[in-house]
Amino acid sequence: MPEETILVVDDESANLQKLHRTFINHYRVLSASTGMEALELVRRHDSIAVIVADQRMPDMTGIEFLRETLELQPHAVRIILTGFTDVDVLMEAINSCKVYRYIVKPWDPPDLLMTVERGLEARRLAVENEIFRKELIRRERLAQELEIAREIQRYILPSVCPALPGYDMAVEYHPAREVGGDLYDFSLDSDSSRLHVVVGDVSGKSIPAALYGAVFSGQLRTLLPQSMSPSEMLARLNQNLIARYQENNFVAIAYLQLDLANGNGILANAGMPFPYLLRQGEVTRIQIPGVPLGLMESTSYDEMRIHLDTGDTLILASDGTTDAVDPLGRMYDRERLLDCIRRHSDKDPAPLAADLYREVIEFAGGTEAGDDITIIAIKRRV
Repeated sequence: MPEETILVVDDESANLQKLHRTFINHYRVLSASTGMEALELVRRHDSIAVIVADQRMPDMTGIEFLRETLELQPHAVRIILTGFTDVDVLMEAINSCKVYRYIVKPWDPPDLLMTVERGLEARRLAVENEIFRKELIRRERLAQELEIAREIQRYILPSVCPALPGYDMAVEYHPAREVGGDLYDFSLDSDSSRLHVVVGDVSGKSIPAALYGAVFSGQLRTLLPQSMSPSEMLARLNQNLIARYQENNFVAIAYLQLDLANGNGILANAGMPFPYLLRQGEVTRIQIPGVPLGLMESTSYDEMRIHLDTGDTLILASDGTTDAVDPLGRMYDRERLLDCIRRHSDKDPAPLAADLYREVIEFAGGTEAGDDITIIAIKRRV
């Protein structure tokens, strides 16, 4: 049985039976002999697609009845039947009731059936246009929300690297979607003697991850001036996340404090991929593990002391680099990244980070990115 239902309304039983016979072999048919009875049917049946109503009825006119149906069934095809021709009634029906056709009795059943079928075609098109319009509005609203999220992220993430005497620094940041869950930040002590570098990866994707990262970045910036060690900082952030957010939200983060005068650094890690130290063309993974923030209460974090000699480059990257896949489903993996770092070892941080990102994208071969990519490179020049 077709999903469209036809409602026929006429106070004369012979006409009502004729209308019923006209449509019953093609559509589901509901019948009413008064306007009030028909209104009740309209309220109870959402599937009514066509309403054929007599103009002269004892409790209300056909126009009055159809006017009552406008809000209940805005896309229904409305047809008025009348035993006389009245131009004023015709114009009122068309203007105030969205009447599709005005048919004078006696009607020819095949002609009425054809009129209804044409009306249904117009109705289906109107319904499709309404669905399309609502989807367009939804997408426009989503685009506005994404733009707001992008603006928040632009405000939070540093737009340029700090100028560091004796050092070069560069960042490549590429979200997998319109907004990303990776985060990074830099900070200098008040006397510019010590650099703080943070790179992180928030659980989830797109807007939720970006907003969660925004909240986390605010907490991070509040704590940075307090001169805590990297391990103390991660432990404090972990407790803050445990106390405020659900267990399914977590943040992986690597945190470096670097003394710019002598190249001595302290590194702590909470679930991020191990950093890489590039020295005289050789690459070493700095293996310092740790649990992501927000997963386990009272977690402690290890620290590792590192040293940057003149010419050394430290690389911190999110797992979007090694987790990238090509069209055959193969991962870029750690070995490819190590090889890429070695082949570009003679470059300064900006072209080095750019080439690392470029080779990951070329390997992916147009495959949609599954995760954000962030690469930070710091080189000691003197």
